[in-house]
Amino acid sequence: MRVFFYSAIGIPLLIADAVLLWALPARLANRLTTTQGLILLFGALAYLCLHCLLRKPERMYLWAHEITHLIIAKLFLRHVHGFHITSRSGGKVVIDRTNVAIDLAPYALPFYNIVALLPVALLAGETPYARKIYLGAAAFLFAMHLCFSAEGFIDGQPDVRRSGRIFSLAVVLFLLMLWTPILAAPGSPGGFSRLPVFYREWLAGGMEAILGLSARVRSLLPQHFL
Repeated sequence: MRVFFYSAIGIPLLIADAVLLWALPARLANRLTTTQGLILLFGALAYLCLHCLLRKPERMYLWAHEITHLIIAKLFLRHVHGFHITSRSGGKVVIDRTNVAIDLAPYALPFYNIVALLPVALLAGETPYARKIYLGAAAFLFAMHLCFSAEGFIDGQPDVRRSGRIFSLAVVLFLLMLWTPILAAPGSPGGFSRLPVFYREWLAGGMEAILGLSARVRSLLPQHFL
């Protein structure tokens, strides 16, 4: 019953995700230069080569995954009974009770990206060269997070199954999209000060897409249905 209820909420949220995802690349392209876009692309491709052709950094990801569980569980005042990571059984955080936020936090919060973002956000007067290095590293780390999160959904991890894959995917995708402009801000013109404008324009672009799709559907329907 829980999964059915959450899935019913997740379906319209997934539709909203699709609209926002469609509008996101154009907004990011307006915010970044061609050089910055290429740096992001090469950073992501570098990780994909590592993931697919060399060796997956599974232990590195496991630490981030379980530590995120631990931090969010502590924020919800849960009692932690155990925390361990092994090469054979993976990682596990044992807590007295869980909830949706604790379950999905490791997928929705790119831990290493946040760790890399904090010092850059506090660093005053960074050089353009430093911004380029940050963008490449951010793309590399974000690609790692996306790859392992996708594998978690495909494998049907218990964190995902508890609330249903539809709802979990809808929530995680929505939050990851919200993170994307923030993670790119240190390397883009205007930095964090331009984020409110970006989110307003992004939302407006999504609304335009919905209205345009609605008008197109109405134009295709026979007159007696209107």
